[in-house]
Amino acid sequence: MNYIYMRSKSDRYSLATQEKSIKDYMALNGYENGEVEIEVSPMSKPLDEREEFRHFMHSLKKGDRVFVYDLRALSHRIGELVQIFNCIFNHNIELIVTKYGTKIDANTPSYVTISLLYAQREENKQQQVHTGRPKGSISRSKYDIYRDEIIKMIKEGKSVTQIAKSLGVSRSSIRDYIASRELKKIARGEGEKVRILELPTQECQIKKKDENNGYSNSQTV
Repeated sequence: MNYIYMRSKSDRYSLATQEKSIKDYMALNGYENGEVEIEVSPMSKPLDEREEFRHFMHSLKKGDRVFVYDLRALSHRIGELVQIFNCIFNHNIELIVTKYGTKIDANTPSYVTISLLYAQREENKQQQVHTGRPKGSISRSKYDIYRDEIIKMIKEGKSVTQIAKSLGVSRSSIRDYIASRELKKIARGEGEKVRILELPTQECQIKKKDENNGYSNSQTV
């Protein structure tokens, strides 16, 4: 079954923005419309306190697809995202992030997942209390939809010219995009920032609420 998961109190994107991106992606790629789930809890709430999200995760079954606009719909915290990804992998669920056109499941190459976590980590670092785009932050690019494909081609040893030709775009634009996003470092696994985001393999640890309104460590998704 297909699910559309959105956050009504997102600090970055309106519900309209999230819904349009997801439904446009589904229509373009031939997916049937899905059941809409809207979480109303504040973005600041930790995973253990998000009852709506935990209930949703426990309702998912093998083969289900979850569509989100970006990772912030799940969490902006890297540790929580790793935990959520492990649940997705363990239960053969497919996550589709429409902002990047990226699918994540148990068979997804690790560099794809790590690149998304890296991007979220950088976004977290750049976030400031003041409104407006923080100084030095990275704005969204029209090439973001090619991010994973570019990383794959870099890993295959293709040159910037070959990548640009493959995508049908200008060489200078792709060169600048690769440099600004440090995609060569991500593709080659270089640098401390990439190494610390290696995805651990572990059991899903999103706790299930018991009958006494407590949380049992032994009850996982």
